[in-house]
Amino acid sequence: MEATDRRYKSIVPGGSFSLLFKEWAILFIFVGLFAVCSIFVDGFFDTNNIVNIVRQISFLAIIALGQFFVILIGGIDMSASSSIGFTSVLLAGLVHWENVPIVLAIIIVLFASVAVGFVNGLMAVYGKIPAFIATLVTMIVLKGVNYLYSNSIPISGLPSGFKNLGAGYVGPIPVPILILAFIAILCYIFTMHTETGRSIYAVGGNEEASRLSGINTNKIKMIAFIIGSFLTAIGAIMITSRTMAGQPTLGENMLFDVITVVVLGGTSLSGGRGKVIGVVIAALILGIIDNAMVLLGIGSYWQWIIKGLILAVVVLIDAKTKKD
Repeated sequence: MEATDRRYKSIVPGGSFSLLFKEWAILFIFVGLFAVCSIFVDGFFDTNNIVNIVRQISFLAIIALGQFFVILIGGIDMSASSSIGFTSVLLAGLVHWENVPIVLAIIIVLFASVAVGFVNGLMAVYGKIPAFIATLVTMIVLKGVNYLYSNSIPISGLPSGFKNLGAGYVGPIPVPILILAFIAILCYIFTMHTETGRSIYAVGGNEEASRLSGINTNKIKMIAFIIGSFLTAIGAIMITSRTMAGQPTLGENMLFDVITVVVLGGTSLSGGRGKVIGVVIAALILGIIDNAMVLLGIGSYWQWIIKGLILAVVVLIDAKTKKD
């Protein structure tokens, strides 16, 4: 009997199916939601529609993966919304006004995103300002910079080949989906199979214990902020490619969805718990919900209400889980 119990516990994480369900609840929710929408929503179960959903959420998922690293250490990056617009207008401005080649412009904006993450980290980690406030300051400053630099209007004039990054295909597969898959795999390997990645979990779970065990907690938190800004910039570059214009308002309505995806994916707001695959699946769930509501003719105001209720429920579940 003892041998049987040991085999059972090795097959089922935690030794019970209830724990297995809790561990992979997001996957079961995704499968159930997909099945319900396929049956009851006309036009949902169509190859073009499904591919379009995955392509649309690719941008959101990449930015959410950036937010994932910041929340994993127990912080939050409110500047992500303005960082998206900052990346967009800076990239378009460098190309259109300064005649910088598109590849060089992309490299410059990625370095700029690292600088934004570094500043966020300096304020939150070494300045001891709560991450919410520190990144809120960055958000407000960048918002002003975006409008000043762009003169409050979209910047066009991007090269036609740039559009392939956000709207192109490799065979039958959209490029954004391939980029998301590549980034998600890298994030998974980083978090699960590198010392730095495991340290991010440790610091988010218990910063003091991590420090006493020899982890440079300040360095780890700085890395998390920088990765967050870097991935946000990648997502912003892809969205700019799809719209073919640098827009100062580009990310202003995305922060809510980004945080919803991260928390819905099982990442604890107090840090130390979460999975890369959970974030990606949660982005798919939000994409399915958005798509189904559009196909059902639900107005945009009601869509915001529904998504707000979803976030409220997820946060309540997260709080209950921490108590348990």
